[in-house]
Amino acid sequence: MVRLVSTIVMFVVLLNCALVKGQLNVQNKPSHSLDELSWLAGAWTGDVDGDVTEEQWLAPKAGIMVGVNRSVYRSGKVSFEFMRIAETPKGITYFASPGGRPATGFVAKEISESSAIFENLDNDFPQRVIYRRKEYGISARIEGMIDEKQRAMEWEWKRPVGEPTKV
Repeated sequence: MVRLVSTIVMFVVLLNCALVKGQLNVQNKPSHSLDELSWLAGAWTGDVDGDVTEEQWLAPKAGIMVGVNRSVYRSGKVSFEFMRIAETPKGITYFASPGGRPATGFVAKEISESSAIFENLDNDFPQRVIYRRKEYGISARIEGMIDEKQRAMEWEWKRPVGEPTKV
């Protein structure tokens, strides 16, 4: 009996040491749920001096949110982007496909009931994608380094006329 208790104690001590030193590969439970981003779902639009940007997100379901962005500029230029936010082995990840190009992933660094910050420091530009919930709607910001200088672009959107205004 003493030998069994000693063996169990030794096993617990060794297991604890392995966990502390990081030698045991234990899968951690994701720290965030995609449902925390449900505030992003729906249609959004912004108009700055005739440049109109629209973004629409489907609500989280089965571990994924799907979005699309369209910008129509007063100059006549048009751009679009396909997006998705998905639960991945790296955590909640934002994938951007501007102009339909192959997707670039940005892993969530912070998610709260009013913001989400995604980051990919290996990307040329942007390195961060940030969404914030505002009293009037939402804002989106991309930021990072270009030519060794910090750069950023930001958009603010409200619900289109006829859409529910509660965020």
